[in-house]
Amino acid sequence: MKLFFKHFNFATILMFNFMFVHSVNAANITVNSIANLQLALNNAASGDTISLANGTYLNNVININRNGITVRAVTPGGVYLNGTNDININGNNNNFVGFQFTSGDIGTAYLIEVYGSNNVLSHLNFSGYYAKKYIEIKAGSQYNQVAYCNIEKKPLTAELGCTIQVSTSPTVPGYHKIRYCSFQNFYGLGGDNGNEPVRIGLSTESTNSARDIVEFCYFNNTGDGDSESVSIKSRDNTVRFCTFTNQQNAMLCFRNGDNNVAYSNFFINAGGIRVKEANNIFCYNNYFQNSGVGSSADAVTYVYYTANSTNVLNNINFFHNTFYNCGYIDLGGVGAVNNTWANNIFVKSSGTIFKNSNNGTTWAGNMYQGTLGITIASGMSNTNPALALNSDNYYGLTSTSPAINASSISYPLIYDIPNVDDDNTLSFDISGQSRPTLAAQKDVGCDEFTTGNTTNRPLTLLDVGPCYLGGPQGPCPGVPTPVQNINFTKNYSIAVFPNPAANSIQLQLKQNITTSFKISICNLHGQVVKTFIAAPSSSTGSNSFTYNVADLKNGTYFIKVFTSQFSETTKLIIQK
Repeated sequence: MKLFFKHFNFATILMFNFMFVHSVNAANITVNSIANLQLALNNAASGDTISLANGTYLNNVININRNGITVRAVTPGGVYLNGTNDININGNNNNFVGFQFTSGDIGTAYLIEVYGSNNVLSHLNFSGYYAKKYIEIKAGSQYNQVAYCNIEKKPLTAELGCTIQVSTSPTVPGYHKIRYCSFQNFYGLGGDNGNEPVRIGLSTESTNSARDIVEFCYFNNTGDGDSESVSIKSRDNTVRFCTFTNQQNAMLCFRNGDNNVAYSNFFINAGGIRVKEANNIFCYNNYFQNSGVGSSADAVTYVYYTANSTNVLNNINFFHNTFYNCGYIDLGGVGAVNNTWANNIFVKSSGTIFKNSNNGTTWAGNMYQGTLGITIASGMSNTNPALALNSDNYYGLTSTSPAINASSISYPLIYDIPNVDDDNTLSFDISGQSRPTLAAQKDVGCDEFTTGNTTNRPLTLLDVGPCYLGGPQGPCPGVPTPVQNINFTKNYSIAVFPNPAANSIQLQLKQNITTSFKISICNLHGQVVKTFIAAPSSSTGSNSFTYNVADLKNGTYFIKVFTSQFSETTKLIIQK
């Protein structure tokens, strides 16, 4: 069964329900210099934790050659590694946690290079640092993670190069994950300059099977750095549950690699998906709103590259997506063969939906409202899909929509990447709610009209990035050692009544709390608009608290609860 997590509190569920793997004699060592850090590393045993005292350290060389070591800042975010840095993670099962890189220039060099496997880089902040690349995961390594990191403001004059490079091997799939990271405010002139936030593979690695995943990441205003927010240049990769916003000139790009998928992503006021020099691409359950409007990008773009005779846009597929008032869908005009567009919704109030038609596309079960711009003989119904803005601030189906239970079964099977927990059977919609098993009973578009808990929505800075920059988990971890691919059970839960609320709310916790704790209410941009300190009334604790929210305007908010035992986030709707 595929794994889907409620990412409002995913950090609580995954990153901080940690399993601590220590040897019997594991040591906790605190050092106050890079020299002493390296000495401790050279003598460390598996399970040891080495903490670097808070402060700024310049011109650092760090080599992690042992296995099973955690290297961390004493206070996450309290250590700045600036100036020139050369950090190499050669061992396996290590954690590198809580450091900031905010000033320095290493020219054409790479800041952090990961050679080993099963390593985790988490809660790192890169801002304004001069380097060609910030992180490179080397070919031949496996199961590394970059998680809860922030990458922003790479300087305009820095050496051109992607900030995260995942290199690939012709024989060893990587299975790496980039997750819950924020990429923001890239400087530059835009265009295709190799300055992407994330790149998986190279054009010379296009036949390598990487099996890497980019998930739950937030891309905001990166289009000035490069026209590609994520560049896929290898095979068997997944981009899912990400949000791309405020970057009309940047697109998710599949190029120089076959057998890749993108599902359950949000493209809002951002360029959409570009396919170039690639075959067997599957894009489904994605939501596009104002995507590619007034920019050099489009909602979807096909690029046929005549110099490469084997990559001819063969079997490019878009199923169960929703396009709302987007820029063009550019079908390339030539080159595409054996393509299918099925069960998509297109709504556009002005201008045409498509341009540059090709002769290699089959259409089935699609609905549109607006002007097509090209001739489509069948498989495209001129029908108002009856969309409405939902509580998560995107346009979904209403109860009267003709898209309900209206899907065509005339489309090929979605590619199933080997040994990856994908959703190739369309068991879920974009919000994580279940779809019917039978293809004909699924709803058209990315949204299945149903009720229940949603597990995916457009991300904000509340959901991603380092804990000390306002990430989703509140108090930072002590010793993080994430365990991959385990479906953790949540120990605590919070509920808010009524919801929607007008003037007051009652916050209920699953278990009694005996000590004071903090409650923050944040808007959709992650800004705290209201804070409460909860004080239980007796030593036996309380699990119910009432608060006045009469001063909040109508809209969607998030309530974050921070206690000494846990932190969680839930949604609050104010409706007066």
